[in-house]
Formats: sequence, C-alpha cells, structure tokens
Amino acid sequence: MSQSSKFGAMAILVVIFSIGAFSGVGGTFYYLKQKNDHRGPRPERIIEDVYNVQIDRMTSRLERSLELSEMQIPLVRAEIEKFASAMREKHEEMKPQLDSLMQERTIAIEKHLSAEQQEAFQKLRIEHRERLNKSRRDGKGREGGPRACCDGMGLKKTC
Repeated sequence: MSQSSKFGAMAILVVIFSIGAFSGVGGTFYYLKQKNDHRGPRPERIIEDVYNVQIDRMTSRLERSLELSEMQIPLVRAEIEKFASAMREKHEEMKPQLDSLMQERTIAIEKHLSAEQQEAFQKLRIEHRERLNKSRRDGKGREGGPRACCDGMGLKKTC
C-alpha cells in the first residue's frame, strides 16, 4: 500500500469518527438533558456530563474497532479529551449568540404581525415551550428535526 493511499485511508477514518462524535454529542446531550430535567436546570453540569459520556463512548468504540494497544488507549483518550474540551468551550461561547439570534428572530416575526396575531404567536411559543418541557419530563423525544438516533439509549427512535 502506497504512502498516499495510507494517508487517504487515515483521513477518511478521521472524518468518519469526527462525524460520529458530533452526532453522538447531540444525542447524548439530548438524553442527559431529559435525564437531569427533574433536578432543575443546571446546564453546566449537563454539558460536563455530555462530554464525559462522549469521551468514554468514543474511547471504547475506538479501542474495540481499532484494537488499540494498552499504550495507545491513554494517548487516544487524551486527544479525545483535548478536542472535547475545545468543543465545550465553543458551546459555551456560542450559546449567548444562539439565544440572541432566536430572540432577534422572534422580534423580526412579531413586527409583521397584527396585535391579535402577536398575542396568538406569544401563546403558541408558550405552549410549544410547555410541550417540550413536558415531553422531556415524560422521557419522550421531540418529533422531527435533525438529531442523532436515540434508540440505543432507550429513547424513541426519531430518525
């Protein structure tokens, strides 16, 4: 096998594992958020749990599928932890921006509505928020929208 084909194969593996990690983070975040909802909002704890679970899962998955040696496991885990830390920082950095965008979207929509429509729109938003909170408390996932398959975590399969 030539050097360039080895490099290409390695690049493909890195891309595949990265995609798996990102989709796994989404599914795990959703799962842990539901699991911890009854304790009240503690986003910093949930986010920390998400990344710890993802680090464990990815490490064990790579250990099994690549038959990592005992010397390789801690090295690979350290790399996974390093990138998980960077992703955690990005998440914390972007959350205010995303919240701000959602607020701007609401304001932009409302300026095109009549007073009655604005009132109805606000009620719809409240009902939607209550439905989401109830479904999370009941252990049911939201329907539709992109997300990782959750059937392996005991949740309703949504994709």
